[in-house]
Amino acid sequence: MDENAPKIAPETATPKAPRLETIQTSSVRLGQLPSTEAISPEPLYVTKPSLPPLDDFIQLIRGVWDRRVLTNGGPLHQELEWALATYLGLEHISLFANATVALVTALQALQIRGEVITTPFSFVATGHSILWNGLTPVFCDIDPHTLNIDPERLESLVTAKTTAIMPVHCYGHPCDTDRIGKLAERRGLKVIYDAAHA
Repeated sequence: MDENAPKIAPETATPKAPRLETIQTSSVRLGQLPSTEAISPEPLYVTKPSLPPLDDFIQLIRGVWDRRVLTNGGPLHQELEWALATYLGLEHISLFANATVALVTALQALQIRGEVITTPFSFVATGHSILWNGLTPVFCDIDPHTLNIDPERLESLVTAKTTAIMPVHCYGHPCDTDRIGKLAERRGLKVIYDAAHA
């Protein structure tokens, strides 16, 4: 045993159990609770990915196994970049290993400095991409109905140090891009959309 470890006084060694007392005095007893099957036949997920048919995916994976190319720049990577560029009508497009790397790179490519307004209701990578670039995240509250950044509250957060807005399309619901774009144009700000949720 570590001699430097903090000593626990005997009176604090046993935690008090208000939760246990609550359970013991509750009118519902263990075994009497409704089963989850009675509540819902299957779990309710906040997000659930949309996946292709497994047989279609297996055909793609067989090609990867045959070629033995697992890194960026392989045939599937190049094919997806070409298909996306064609579909979106773009001359250039780059795929990244994940959205975090893409956000970090976008902030660097646009030479963003100072403050970036974003939403606190996102995966931690949104804020990290800002912090890892030495920038200051400024959190704007969300619209309670869309769960996206609230365009009504954005303008009041813009300061002389603000250079960009990083909204997140939460759970596949797009942000109000028209209002955000007009604000950004009026105030001379860049907009970088985090579309990882989309």
